[in-house]
Order: sequence, then structure tokens, then C-alpha cells
Amino acid sequence: MNILYLLPIIILIAGAIIIGLIGRFVKKETAGMNLLYAIIANVSFLAVLGLIISFYGRIMAPLGIDPADLYLQITGTNYSEGIYTIFRIDQLTWWFMLVFTLLGSIVSIYSIKYMDRDDRLDRYYLLLLLLVAGMIGVVVAGDLLTLFIFWEFMSIASYVLVSFRKEEPEPIEAGIKYLFMSAFGSVILLFGMSLLYGITGTLNIAVIGTLLSGATLGGVHVVIIICLIIGFGVKAAIIPLHTWLPDAHPAAPSGISAMLSGVVIMTGMFGLTNTLSTFFTSTNTVGFVLLWLAIVTMLVGNLMALRQTDIKRLLAFSTILNVGFILFGLSMSMSGINADAAALGVQGGYFHIFTHALGKGLAFLCAGAILYRFHNRELDQLEGIGKKMPITVGALTIALLSLAGVPPLPGFWSKLNMVVAAVGSGDPQYYVGVALFLLSSVVSVVYYLLVLQRLWFKEPGDQLKDVKETPVEIAVPLVVMVVLLLVVGVAPFVFSDLANNAAIALLGI
Repeated sequence: MNILYLLPIIILIAGAIIIGLIGRFVKKETAGMNLLYAIIANVSFLAVLGLIISFYGRIMAPLGIDPADLYLQITGTNYSEGIYTIFRIDQLTWWFMLVFTLLGSIVSIYSIKYMDRDDRLDRYYLLLLLLVAGMIGVVVAGDLLTLFIFWEFMSIASYVLVSFRKEEPEPIEAGIKYLFMSAFGSVILLFGMSLLYGITGTLNIAVIGTLLSGATLGGVHVVIIICLIIGFGVKAAIIPLHTWLPDAHPAAPSGISAMLSGVVIMTGMFGLTNTLSTFFTSTNTVGFVLLWLAIVTMLVGNLMALRQTDIKRLLAFSTILNVGFILFGLSMSMSGINADAAALGVQGGYFHIFTHALGKGLAFLCAGAILYRFHNRELDQLEGIGKKMPITVGALTIALLSLAGVPPLPGFWSKLNMVVAAVGSGDPQYYVGVALFLLSSVVSVVYYLLVLQRLWFKEPGDQLKDVKETPVEIAVPLVVMVVLLLVVGVAPFVFSDLANNAAIALLGI
């Protein structure tokens, strides 16, 4: 049993338990106790991040490794072939673990100062640790039962974090909406998994893929595909399953908004593409269904973002746009286009998950820094705030330009790979798709620049006269994120190679 691969989850859950026990027996909240909770959370995240990085040499050089060393298994008699894979770690799952933990670490550091005006911080850090533990569990799960358990683990933590500021009506309303929509998606997902078990007799993801390979699609397969798209698609915020997102992301604390937009929805994207590409290799129809869902998601996300006057809602709809971009690239794994184009498209999709996590995570953290000093999200009230908070708005500028795909920032490189792949696909549907992809990118540049123009070039009103730069404890994580964005932009091939390894693992080439 390769117990080493369980350590990231164990460390995060252990950190959460320690915080929970301390919070349970401490009768009164103090600044010192809140700092202790933050230290435990940050140490846990940094330990897991270091551990995941230490896995690199083992995971990225599988040729000299027994493939069995990449799995944690138990042997029994109740499942197909007597072996039940609980966890697997390879280039694909390692990539997602890295992205989740990196952003989680930065958000945890950011929250030390940003959340100092809130109470119940033992619960906040406990839930943040459990959220990331659940996401890691979803991506490393080797069977559908384990995946679903960690899926609910992640979901429950995210519901509560959205509603964390329960004294305000907006977070409660958003949390309940998120809860009901996600619960609906989970029921549909569980039904699809039960159908898979019924026709294959196993929950092992790899074994199901083997049993279904080459199978002719029948009615039950179509129902399963629909269930997987709906079940995972709610969390991934694919149109028309997105309606919880514009309410939940603005209502949550900004660090949690960064997590939701940056990585939580990408867990849904992982589940969707990983299961469909493993189970239904005998048809190209699934890939083209995802392609057109991606196109609709891009267009609707952009049109809705254009109408927003609330900076966090605008960023939330921008997330939906980028969900469309990512799904556009990942759909190439299932659409039967030539292998080189498919590999490049999937690489672009996975690389964009990383660049979007950095860019959107930074954008929400900057929005939170602004809200820390001035409690208003309306753009007309924030006009000219760049003159008062140049470091914060400067960091937001880098984030938005990367999201817009301005070279040489990393968002440009990940989009470029998907565009080149679509052009080289040889398929007319992808030609239409890439034209709409480019149009959506151009439209997004318009509203990003409009935001920056209002923040930088308008004269600040009287309501901003007492606003000053964000505290240094909040500025430091912003600067770290800016440095990461610039490093990835200057040396994109280092990171795109890691995304390419993830693509190879998905495609099995």
C-alpha cells in the first residue's frame, strides 16, 4: 500500500481536526487564538505543497516505475477482478493537486489579515482545509465510490464557506441556492454512477473504462452521459447549470471567492472530462456535445459580464467565460480529431486551468483588498480608487490582462495552444468554435479594460477620501501572485510541459 500518497489528505484533515478541537475547548475568541488557527492552517498547506512538489520526480518519470506503485489498492472479493483501486496518482492528478494546494496556500496566508474582522475563525480555517482535502480526494480517487465521498466532502465545506458571514442576508441566500443546485447535481451524479455499476458490476474507474471500450452506445449509456454532464456540470458552472455561481462568488469572503472560481469549479471540470473520456472512447459525439456546451458557455458568460456593475459579479461571469475556454480545449480529447491537435488542445485546457487559477484568484483577492478598505462593490463607487490603492489596483491590472490573454502574460499562452489545436484539428465544427473563441476573447478585453479605465483614470469621489492602500499583510500575497503570473508568462514552457504530461496521462498516449 503506497500510503505516502495519502499524506496530503491526511495532513489537511489532521490540521482541520486540531483546529476544531482547539476551537471546541477555547471559551473565548482572542486575536492570539485566531492567529494560532491561521498558523496551523498555513503550516498544513505549506507542508502539503512541499510534499506534492517532492512527488514530482516519482510521478513525472513513470518509465522506470512499476505502474502499480502509482496506485493505492486493497484486494477483496466483492469487486471486479478482486482489486479495488481507492487512490491513484499520476501526471494528471499531480497537476490538479499542485494547482489546488498552491492557491489554497496563498488564500490561507491572505486570510490572516483579511478575516481579522470576522469571528468563528476556527471554523473558517477548518473548512478551508477540508475544502482542499476534498478536492484532492476527488482527483486522486480511483473508483466512483471514493470520488463521490470526497465530492460531498468538498461540497459541504464550500456550502458553509459561501454562507460564512451568516449575519448578512446575501451570503445565506447564495449559500442556500448553491446548496440546492449542487445537491440536485449530486443526486443526478449518484444515479449515473448506480447505472454504471449496474451495467459493469464494478465502481473501479479504470475497469469500467475497459469494460465499456468499444461498446455501442445504447439508451442506458446516453442516460449515463447526461447524468455525468449534469452532475459534474453544476459544480463546473457550465451553461445552463451556472445560475448559482454569480450569487455565491460575490457573497463569499474574497479568499473563498478565489477558491471557488480558481479551483473548486475545476474539480467539476476534472470529474466531467476524466470520466467521460475514460468510459466512452467508442464515440466522438460526446466530444462535440462538450464543444457546443463550451461555445454556449463562452458566449453567455461574456454577454452577462458586459452588463455587470458589481466588480465581484463581473469576475464571477468572467469565470463562466473561462469555463467555456477550458471545456473547449478538453473537448478535443473526445471528438476524434487528429492525435497531435487533441494533445495540444487538452494541454491548452489544463494549462489554462493553471493560468486561470492564478489570474482569477489574484483578481478576487484584489477585489477583497479593495473591500477591506472600502465596503462597496459597485464600480461607479470605485472609480479612481487606483490613485488611492496603486499596489492593489496594479496587481488587479496584471490579473485582468492575463485573463484577457495579453502577451506575454500566461493567459495568452494557454489560449494560444487551444487556438492552434482547433485550427489544426481539420474539423469544421472546431473552425466555427475557434472563431467564436477568439470573438469571446476580444469581447472580454473590452470589459476588462473598461474596469481598469474606471479604476485608474477617473477622479476619485468624496466617498474615497479616507481610503488608503491595503495593509502589508494583504499586499504580500498579492505581490506573490503577481510574481507567479510574471514567472509563468516569461517561462511558459516549463509549466506547459507539466500540463502536457497531464494531457498525455488523460489521453493515454
